[in-house]
Amino acid sequence: MRRSWRILGIFWLAALVLWLGVTVLAWHAERSLGNAAVITGYALFAVILSLAFFKARKRLLVLPLGTVREWMLGHVVLGAVSIPLYFQHTRGLWPDGRYEQAIAFAFYAVTLSGIAGYALQRLLPRRLADIEGEVIYERIPSEVAALREEVEELVLKAVKELGSDTLGRYYEESLEWFFWRPRFLVGHVLGSGRSASWIRGRITALRRYLSEDERAYLVRIEELALRKSRLDAHYALQSVLKFWLFIHVPASVLLVLLASWHLLVVNIYAR
Repeated sequence: MRRSWRILGIFWLAALVLWLGVTVLAWHAERSLGNAAVITGYALFAVILSLAFFKARKRLLVLPLGTVREWMLGHVVLGAVSIPLYFQHTRGLWPDGRYEQAIAFAFYAVTLSGIAGYALQRLLPRRLADIEGEVIYERIPSEVAALREEVEELVLKAVKELGSDTLGRYYEESLEWFFWRPRFLVGHVLGSGRSASWIRGRITALRRYLSEDERAYLVRIEELALRKSRLDAHYALQSVLKFWLFIHVPASVLLVLLASWHLLVVNIYAR
């Protein structure tokens, strides 16, 4: 932990020096009737390329280039310093030209998705740790299917052994929907507890109509339903952690391409 804080301090110091250096050079260029946008533009482009390199670093784990956590800290700090650099370069929230607007859109998409992703990676793993059991994301659909089969076998067994179809009819009318696929995903992400409340409400409503023997089966069904709810929570939280990258990464690629072409065009016209 101390090493991480020390590395973070070094990164922030380096970022501050970088930003101050660019600011001083841009100010000096303006005083000398030069083009400050060239300095801020090149600095911003270098930062954008450095941020994009983080993806490549994750593929080079065998090389002694620091830990992934240290690179993540550097990524966060560089991402933060890119914001004032961007506004120094554009001198406004939204540019006038269509191409510049496309770059602005890509930059805002990368920035906002990056901030959201950082917050999610700080909060959701803690939420996952509080849920009973550990589940591999790719196995969740098969585990949900196995739970559904177990519940349906239990219901059929109760109907055959007890000669009453009350439990079977209620399962088809109310509970079967819940077991077919992950449910209450938004509630799980928000931590509302709606899923467990829904299950207990349905179980309580049915319990009064069942005999003592049927209630024994219902207890087991409730246990399986609550286990299914925990699987749904894992699915919801892990999905968010995985799929925010489907916004951040394509937006990052688009930003690099647009910025590269912008730099090329500016240099061509400069000649």
